[in-house]
Amino acid sequence: MKSSIWKLPSDCGVSVASSDDNSTAPTPLELLSHLNSPEGGSDVKCIKWQPGDGQRVFSLVDNRILLWDLRESGVSAKLVSSWDAEGKSHAKLTVGTWNPHQNCIQIATANDTFVRVWDLRNQQQVLTIENAHATLVRDVDFNPNKQYYLATCGDDCKVKFWDIRASNKPLKVLDDHSHWVWCVRYNHFHDQLLLTSSSDSRVILNNVASLSSEPFGHLLEDDGNSDDSEDVEKERSLPVNQDCIISTYEEHEDSVYAVEWSSADPWLFASLSYDGRFIINRVPKAVKYKILL
Repeated sequence: MKSSIWKLPSDCGVSVASSDDNSTAPTPLELLSHLNSPEGGSDVKCIKWQPGDGQRVFSLVDNRILLWDLRESGVSAKLVSSWDAEGKSHAKLTVGTWNPHQNCIQIATANDTFVRVWDLRNQQQVLTIENAHATLVRDVDFNPNKQYYLATCGDDCKVKFWDIRASNKPLKVLDDHSHWVWCVRYNHFHDQLLLTSSSDSRVILNNVASLSSEPFGHLLEDDGNSDDSEDVEKERSLPVNQDCIISTYEEHEDSVYAVEWSSADPWLFASLSYDGRFIINRVPKAVKYKILL
């Protein structure tokens, strides 16, 4: 398998095709570089941009970690370093993520039931969480606003929260899903908001206020302009500073493999299921105001 870096055209804004189908063809993407491992490999599991300037990416190929740099030419990717993720488990890597803190000198990877944190400066493990989940770890995500805090999910139907300074046991465990949990994502701005997606066809939006970097906000006074008083009353009844499920989204009919927050709008998120259904949702308005006010 191969991976590549592509450049979007500068005029890639959304356009609506004309009714007579005579609209111009879409502008093709520009190929910048292939990310081909010198050692080969058959299974590319993950490619992640560095948070912030995006001048580096890492990729996971089989059981190998590769770090690429785009800063020298700005066009082609240069392989800076690569190493084998050796450990007690010889299973292939399944997923990885950047640690956005400390100038992005660390990444976390998962294989089998293990989670490992690596120092990119010397390619050494700085942390191993053995048996983070009872079965396969599907995803990992660092809290973007609170150092040392990491969320994981797996085939044991659980979401776990860790402090990597003391990782002998999780800080908190959520078991709201009834099947494998494929994805966990912190909100980039309001880290008490956490999304998870699962093979149970559901997306769950949680408030994890107890482990967040900011309070959940205050109750919003009624402005008298709501069109759906029942939904608003339900949203207003949510505990202000307590962990809880904010909303469960059941529009999908198959396993939901991915969920992501918008990089432009902190209240917008999208989910993608096995059957190809792509759904965009928003954080409930009342919850948004509780956080902001």
